Amino acid sequence: MPISVLLVDDEPLYAALLAQRLTSRDFTVTVAADGDEALRAAAASPPDLVLLDVNLPGKNGLEVLADLKGAGFAGEALMLTGQAGVESAVAGMKLGAADYLSKSQDFGELVAALTRAYGRKLDRAESVRVIEVDRLAALGRVAEGAAHEINNPVTVMTTLAGWIEDLCDDLPGSCAETATEIRQSARQIAGQGTRIKSVMLNLLKCGGRFDPRPSNIRPHEAVAAVLADRAGRIRELGIVCDNAVPEALVVCFPPGALELVGSVLVDNALDAVEGRGGRVRIEATAGDGAFTLSVADDGPGIAEAVAGRIFEPFFSTRDSNTRSGLGLAAARGVARGLGGDITYEHRPGGGCLFTARFPGF
Repeated sequence: MPISVLLVDDEPLYAALLAQRLTSRDFTVTVAADGDEALRAAAASPPDLVLLDVNLPGKNGLEVLADLKGAGFAGEALMLTGQAGVESAVAGMKLGAADYLSKSQDFGELVAALTRAYGRKLDRAESVRVIEVDRLAALGRVAEGAAHEINNPVTVMTTLAGWIEDLCDDLPGSCAETATEIRQSARQIAGQGTRIKSVMLNLLKCGGRFDPRPSNIRPHEAVAAVLADRAGRIRELGIVCDNAVPEALVVCFPPGALELVGSVLVDNALDAVEGRGGRVRIEATAGDGAFTLSVADDGPGIAEAVAGRIFEPFFSTRDSNTRSGLGLAAARGVARGLGGDITYEHRPGGGCLFTARFPGF
């Protein structure tokens, strides 16, 4: 995939010529003439690199760099100037600029600097991914120990609840009302015990605990099975679900991982359109060394204020009494355990798009 560069310069001829030369070296270049245009372009399509003129009309390059960093820009920025100055160079480096280049610099050296900066971006992204995988693995190890210590007493608790129900059958008829209340309480205890076990299972999945052995599977059939399990709810809510996964597609992939990720993303989409009679669409592709599964809905979307937290364990925008808040966290844990990831995108026309991408499959 070409390296994307946002070139910010107010000299049209210089910017056009440089963009043309970079394009000939297989870079993808977007040109912006000032800071505000650059910020809009970066927000619409985040580039890998920003090549930023220091002397811009309105906001100067340093101010634009500060705004980019404040907006969460994750790429690398290189400062470009016709008049090199030590003070502005130092200021740019303090703001996180990867390099400080002269406009008169040899083009080959400029390309080399951009390539080095892109390498640093990839290294940083990989470091973040490794840290996240390690964190989730640690969570999985903690969950394994907790599951052993919690599941045994919970099993005893639910077994005793069933026994209490059986004992109610031996109570005299005069205690019928009391027996009914006891049965209801016993069933609630058993139900909460089942919920605890489900939470512990999802915690294990957050840490990437699943059978990693791949086999040849048809994603269309896997998605069809997920939708069939939810057919009653789908019909009751009046939701249209499109299984747009090609029927002929075959991938060598861990079946358990696909089942879990697909189930979580579909359930999440159904929750989003519940009460709206909306539409959910599932697609999948295989190519360029990766298997990709995407689930889109036309619900209200996710509020920007909480969008950054949706993959956190135990965070949920739904009723906490019915949702553990572990679904998306578990799915992402499985995805990252396979070297992939799950991303969220707010669709311009409304709704959400979740994409799970697995390289190497």
